[in-house]
Amino acid sequence: MIFLLILSALTLNACADVPVFDTREIDRCVKIVNLDEFPEIVLVGHITGPIIQCENPYIISSDTCLTQYYVANDLTIYAIDKDYLEAKGLENIDLETDPNLCSFEVGVVPDINVVHENDPLIREEVEYSIAGFSENRLITYTSKKVSKYNDGSPDRIETFEEPDIPGIRATIKENASSVEENISSIREDMPMGEGEVNDEGILVSIIRFLKDLFNIK
Repeated sequence: MIFLLILSALTLNACADVPVFDTREIDRCVKIVNLDEFPEIVLVGHITGPIIQCENPYIISSDTCLTQYYVANDLTIYAIDKDYLEAKGLENIDLETDPNLCSFEVGVVPDINVVHENDPLIREEVEYSIAGFSENRLITYTSKKVSKYNDGSPDRIETFEEPDIPGIRATIKENASSVEENISSIREDMPMGEGEVNDEGILVSIIRFLKDLFNIK
């Protein structure tokens, strides 16, 4: 019985990697394209799942396709205030529990799609756009989709309007009222770098130099 259970589990895992009969995989590229409209944030992708052999977490840019590396993994995107990220460092932020972040769980596999064997579709290019923030959520929507075919059909280009979502806001900081205080606290706790001199020390040095120069007691 134990042997059969183990064999069953291994068979299920193996089947997760094998396309269903009469289907095939196609390339899919998903991007978030309007990051320039939200210069105060940085988007970070975080992968969870059984097989992760890539940079994780990773910084997202508008010109790079998202990845979750493996079809059975999950990808969550976190929006982080840029000043907060620079002050604390990504390695010191608990993405799953930090209340200063807004998140979005990607509902599709961003790397591949599966279609019927006879489907002429060979590639999808999907553009997500950020609509704003609501509570602790990053709100995105599909703003454009390009489908490419291998039967001579022209590319199918679809564009979508931004959804009308009541109560959505344009900045992340309204959701994280303590961000500024946290940044100040983090910077106060940071030790002064080697060879670094604060403003007061510079002023004292200048005064001492002028006194010595003009022989002032």
